Amino acid sequence: MSVFKFAFAAMMLCATLNLNAQEYKFGHLNSGNLLASMPEAKAADEQLAALQKSLVAKGDTMVAEFRKAYDSYLKESSEGILNPKQSKDREDGLHKMQENLQTYEQQIQQEILKKRQELLGPMLKKVDEAVDAVGKEGKYHMIFDESGGAILYTLPSQDVTELVKKKLDL
Repeated sequence: MSVFKFAFAAMMLCATLNLNAQEYKFGHLNSGNLLASMPEAKAADEQLAALQKSLVAKGDTMVAEFRKAYDSYLKESSEGILNPKQSKDREDGLHKMQENLQTYEQQIQQEILKKRQELLGPMLKKVDEAVDAVGKEGKYHMIFDESGGAILYTLPSQDVTELVKKKLDL
C-alpha cells in the first residue's frame, strides 16, 4: 500500500470515528413508579377502592339472594314439595339470577376500568408533558420506560425520573 493510500485510509478512518463519536444521550424512567409517587395517584386509588367496595357490596347482596333462593329450592325439591312445573320455574329463575350475577360482574369491571381511565388520563398527560420537556431541555435522543418490561438491552442511560418529578413539582 502506498503512503498516499495509507494516509487517505487513515483520514477516512478518523472521519468515520468522528462521526461515530457523536454523543447520543439516552434516559430512562419507570412510569409506574413515577405515577405512584404523584399525590393525585393516591387520591385516584382511594376513589377506585371506594367505588369497587360499593359495587362489590351490591354484588355480595345479589350472591346472598341467589344462595338463599338456591338453598330454598334444594330443600323444597328434596322434600318433594315442588311439582315438575314449579321445579322447572324455580330452576329457570335461578338460572336467570345466575346470568344477572355474571352480567353485573362484567359491568363492575367495565365501570372500574372507565373510572380508572378517567382518573389516570390527566395524570398521564402531565407525565407525558413533563417527559417531553425533560427530553427537549436535556437534549435526549431517547427516553425509555422501564415499567413495560419491553427493554431487553440498552446502552447505559441516565435515569431521568428525578428530572421529571421536578417538572411535576413532586
